[in-house]
Amino acid sequence: MSDAAAPAPASRPADPRVRLVMAVMLAFSMASVGNVVMVPLLGAVALAVLACSRADAVQVRSRLRGAGVVALALVLVLPFVAGDRVLWQAGALRWHADGLATALVMGARLLAIVTVTLALLVPVAPFRLVAGARALGVPALMADLAFLTLRYLDELRAELARALLARRLRGGKGGWRGLPEYGVLLASALIRGQRRAERVWAAMRLRGYGTAAAMPGLPPLAGRDIWAMVWVACGSVGLVMLDRAISTGAL
Repeated sequence: MSDAAAPAPASRPADPRVRLVMAVMLAFSMASVGNVVMVPLLGAVALAVLACSRADAVQVRSRLRGAGVVALALVLVLPFVAGDRVLWQAGALRWHADGLATALVMGARLLAIVTVTLALLVPVAPFRLVAGARALGVPALMADLAFLTLRYLDELRAELARALLARRLRGGKGGWRGLPEYGVLLASALIRGQRRAERVWAAMRLRGYGTAAAMPGLPPLAGRDIWAMVWVACGSVGLVMLDRAISTGAL
C-alpha cells in the first residue's frame, strides 16, 4: 500500500485525556482573571481554542445561549446594584462604573470558560470522555455519574422537544397563557427522560459496562499531545501572571 493511502495524523480521534486536562487548566486560569483590561484577551483565547479544536462552531454557539443570557443579565443588573463610582444617574437609578467593570469581567469569564469547555469536549464522544476521566484517576462512580447526567440531559431535551412539537400541532396556547401547560410538559418530560435514562443504564450494565473489559483502551499519549498540554499550561500560567501584573501596576 502506498504512503498516500495511509491515514493522516490529524484524522486520529482526539485523546480525551488531553482535552480534559486542557479544559481544566484553561478554566481555572480564566476564572482567576479579575481585571477588565483582560476581557478582550479572554475572548481572543476562547476563539483561538474554538478554531483549533475542530469543534462545530454552530453547535457550540447554540449551547452558549444559556451562558449568554446569564452574562447579559449580569451586565444589565449588576451596575445598578453594586459599585461606588456613579457613571450615569437618572433620579434614583444609578449606573456604577465599577459595577459595570465587575459585570463585564464576570460575564467574559463565564462565556470564555463555557466556550473553551464546549470547544474541547463536544467533539469527543461521552463514552470516551468517561474512559479519559477514569484514566486520569477520577473515581469510577464520579465518571459514571457525569456520563449519566449528560445522557439524562440529552433525553430530557429530546422529550421536551417532542412534547412542544405535539403541543404546537394541537394548537396549544402561546405566550403567558400557556405557562401552566408548559409546566405540565416540563414535568412530563422530566419523568419520561428519567425513565428512559434508567432503561439505558440497565441495558449498559447488562452489556458489561463498568468492567475493565468494557471500557475502551486508550493508547499512550503521543508527543504532540504532551506538547499541546505543555503549551496550554504555559499559556494558562501566562494569563494569570499577566492579570496579576496589570492589577498590581507592574505593566
